[in-house]
Amino acid sequence: MNGFVTWVGALFVMVLVGLVALSFGPTEVASSAGDEISLQAAEVVLFPASDAEAVWRFSAPDVTYDPVAGETTLLAIEDGERRVGDEIDFTIRSDRLVIDRRDDLRSARMEVYLVEDELDVEMDGVEGRLVIVDQRDGVFEVPRIRIFGEDFGESRYEEMRVSFDFTSFEAGGPDTIGYSEFEMAEREARPAGGLR
Repeated sequence: MNGFVTWVGALFVMVLVGLVALSFGPTEVASSAGDEISLQAAEVVLFPASDAEAVWRFSAPDVTYDPVAGETTLLAIEDGERRVGDEIDFTIRSDRLVIDRRDDLRSARMEVYLVEDELDVEMDGVEGRLVIVDQRDGVFEVPRIRIFGEDFGESRYEEMRVSFDFTSFEAGGPDTIGYSEFEMAEREARPAGGLR
């Protein structure tokens, strides 16, 4: 019996010595759930649940994902697009774009090119209010917008809410501005005696 007690006592001492030695060794720190994930030269593809026919695609040199906020931040986007089926609806450029957990986008500035209409659209935030892409309603919410093109002229509006296809919009409100300039092509001269 004395041999068994001695053996258990020795084992206990060895375990204590091992634990003390381990406490002085290198330790690994587990990363917390709040750590951001960073990617370089990344392509981000977005399939919004509320806009099932569309695919948004962005190429960005720097992308970070915050799992706590559920937000992805893309920097220096030069090559972004929204595609419906096989057609590119519009392209997007932005210095900084955030995608939230509902697939909505926000930015201080977006530059959009409407492919079919050949129109450039500059969307700017104002006084801390950002440009918002609301996926559920299929609209841009824009504090200040400028639309221009070679055969279009130029339009500027404030507080605009415009559909992704730019066919329906609301603009204005108290103390806002809006104006449009259109370029008219000259009519060809009709021959004398022709119908008017």
